[in-house]
Amino acid sequence: MTCAYRLPRSVADRLETVLRGRKNAAACLALATWLGRFWSAPRRLLYSFPIDRRAIAGREDLGLTEARVRGALAVLEEIGFVARYEPDPGKRYQRTAEGLHRRPLLFRFAEEYAVAFTAANARAQAARGAPAPARRPIPRPEPQRAPAANVAAPRGMPSSQVAQKHPTGGSRVIMGEEQGGSPLEAAIERLRRGVGL
Repeated sequence: MTCAYRLPRSVADRLETVLRGRKNAAACLALATWLGRFWSAPRRLLYSFPIDRRAIAGREDLGLTEARVRGALAVLEEIGFVARYEPDPGKRYQRTAEGLHRRPLLFRFAEEYAVAFTAANARAQAARGAPAPARRPIPRPEPQRAPAANVAAPRGMPSSQVAQKHPTGGSRVIMGEEQGGSPLEAAIERLRRGVGL
């Protein structure tokens, strides 16, 4: 028998405090619990998620009508449990068999609650004895190495410049041609050749 999902105590306590006295507090807690169940896992926590009132209304594991989902979502956004993620202007509607429909609204857990979920996930992993997921190492750029002895420097370029990442001053080899002087001088020279001087 699997136990039902419960919000982490820190999240539940904070929600119960800010929802106290609201008529739809039970619906708000039900929706918050349902969202936490599916979207607070470590691998999903940083991603935005859709909330489609039509799709989730009447689900047995949620038990809310579309109107109650709408009201609960408005309150959860107002109290800072979730934050709306606005799509790009051209991506607000999608084609369906019945015509254009507005895409489901995207949300993320607001910062304070995301931090609380992260801490709860870390505690749960420590309790299970599972190591925390390793952060992906950021690869460092490889140092530039001097070319092998049998590689010849491009024509017109001193071999001392081949190993430099950014040669300073002097002529540079670009696409196999030696370019000398400033860009202005090169432009003037092309103009002279173009007019026959």
